[in-house]
Parts: sequence; structure tokens; C-alpha cells
Amino acid sequence: MNQNTIDLLLTLLPRNKTIESAVAGLFFYCADQPNKAVSYIQEPSICIVLQGEREIYLGAECQRFSNSHLMFCPVNIPLSMHIKHASIQNPVIVLSMKLNLSMIREVLAQIPTHHSITSGHLGIKWQLDDAIMAAFNRLIGLLDYPNDIEFLASLIQQEIYYRLLLGEQGHKLRQLVVEGSHTHRIAQATDWIKSHLNEPIMVENLASRCGMSVSGFHQHFKGITQLSPLQYQKSLRLMEARRLIKIQGQTVQIAQIAMQVGYESPSQFSREYKRLFGLSPSNEMR
Repeated sequence: MNQNTIDLLLTLLPRNKTIESAVAGLFFYCADQPNKAVSYIQEPSICIVLQGEREIYLGAECQRFSNSHLMFCPVNIPLSMHIKHASIQNPVIVLSMKLNLSMIREVLAQIPTHHSITSGHLGIKWQLDDAIMAAFNRLIGLLDYPNDIEFLASLIQQEIYYRLLLGEQGHKLRQLVVEGSHTHRIAQATDWIKSHLNEPIMVENLASRCGMSVSGFHQHFKGITQLSPLQYQKSLRLMEARRLIKIQGQTVQIAQIAMQVGYESPSQFSREYKRLFGLSPSNEMR
């Protein structure tokens, strides 16, 4: 990462808060102190630690990210982030860029069809090469030239997608936008689960909706999210409940929140909430 880019961000970013920049879909988080593991839903994005290091917990798996790798999230993924080391002098800076599927399709359509699509595990940790990082440097640099953003931002983002699609892990990005691919179908399933949080999941119906066998659906769903469909839904429900509690505070009843995210039993909701977040919903409200 270019030091001039880091210096620019340090003058622009508030501390310990996620913000969307003047470039639509480009977010930053700057932490000047360590934090406990924070659970949230990562939208389909490319994420890069520009300075420092963070740990990402996805299911039972923990991966460390510094500025030598990017994190590729093809679907909405419930995960936890832990920053162990950060200070005012050396803050951790994280960038995330939402995936623009229509732009990816446009770029893909212009890439020669003879370029091979390789197979491989759909992991979230990709090597970050110099050409991609240079493009992100230019994209961030536009924040210092706001009048150029409207014209140049999309051109630079197209270059980023072009380099990702032709890179070693490019097949993973391709699969996200190719109609009928496993990744595309699982993305549709996760979108359905997110928009129907308070409804029970029938895995057989969800697999059928995606045009997949139940066993194949389970295999590919867990390969991408590291969770079973039921575990995925539970994580999304609890994270949505936490968001609602933080917004509404003491003005809302626990049973009301539980029902809103699909729990029939407030006591079960409280147990699972405490297991994930380390404190009960009632303590969260205080």
C-alpha cells in the first residue's frame, strides 16, 4: 500500500467507525484501539486490510488478514472480526468494496472466451497482487479529487474486476455472475434466506428452488459460507436481532425481537444470543 494513500486516509477517516466514502460502495473502517470479536454480516464484497492485521472467524475457521491478501465474499456471510493490535500511532485500516454484479458481467463479456476457468476450493482468502493494489490506490486517490469521482471511479473499478477475473482465482468471481453456476445458485439461496428471516427453512424446498439436489446444495452451501443452511439462518437471525436491539434499546421487548426474527421461544432466543455474543439480550439493552 502506497504510504501517500495511507496518509490521505488518516486525514479523512473517523476512528472506530465504518463509513461509506464519496465513491459509492467503497467503505472504510479505521481502528485506533484493539477490539473484541465483533459479529456482523459481510455483504458481497472485496475487503483489504490496508494497514495492520485483523482476524476473521468464519464458522469454526479463523484466518488472519494483512495487506498481502484480500478477502473475497461472494454472498452475504455472517462472520466475526477481531483486531488484536491497533493504536493511535498505528491504526488498522480496512477497505471493503461492494461487488457490482452488473459491472462484473459487462467486464466478463469483453474478456476472450478462450481464457480457462480452473476449479478449486471457494475460499475467501486470495493473494493480493501488485496490479490490483495499484488500481485500488488510484481508486482511493480519487477521494482527494472529488470532481473526478463520477467519471473515473467506474473505470478504475472495471480494471479491478478485469484483473481479478483474469487472475489465479478468477474462476471464483466468474462463477458468481454466470447463470446456473453453483456459486450463483447459492447466492440466490442466501438472498432468499436473508429476505425471509422469520420463516422456517425447508432445505429440500430451498435446494429445489436452486435446481440442485439436497446433498449437492448442502455441499456447495457449506463450501461457500462454511455453515449449513440452518446455521447460516440462525447467525443471520441473531445478528439482525442485535441490530434491532441497538436501534430500539429499552423501548422493545425481548419476546417481540425474538418473534420478529423468527424465534417462537424467547428463552431459546436468549440462550443462543448469549452463546454467540457473550451476553444476554437484556444485558445488551442496558
